[in-house]
Amino acid sequence: MSDSVLDLGTKKQRRTLDKVGGVSTVVGAGAIFTGHFKGTENYVIYGTIVGECDLDGTVVIEEGGVWRGNITALNVVIAGEVYGDVVGHKKIELAQTARIVGTITGPTLAIAEGAVIEGSIKMTSGATPVRFVDRRTE
Repeated sequence: MSDSVLDLGTKKQRRTLDKVGGVSTVVGAGAIFTGHFKGTENYVIYGTIVGECDLDGTVVIEEGGVWRGNITALNVVIAGEVYGDVVGHKKIELAQTARIVGTITGPTLAIAEGAVIEGSIKMTSGATPVRFVDRRTE
């Protein structure tokens, strides 16, 4: 796993993931899941999801991962692709490889240089999105 969030011991993690206590559900590369997801844990997606979610945890769409549907979660980290609306109740972070087609809504948004958003951004806190260049290395 080249840029894996699961290797918590040696690699630097994305900023939001630095605070995630553990991963409870992983959808592996090549896997396709369809349906509505509800829960309170953290989810890491390497494969494809077709559906909606309402989660009280962190959702991570890894590079190569695809979500087709709306996402609502406490925190959302996107390095892959999302085709649907994204709502983060606390924070949304877009890596440089992120591609979102839909509306992004949340109080805090961090966007890495290179991320692509085809849609709109709604900041519920009145703040402006934070733009950054991800200088972390493996």
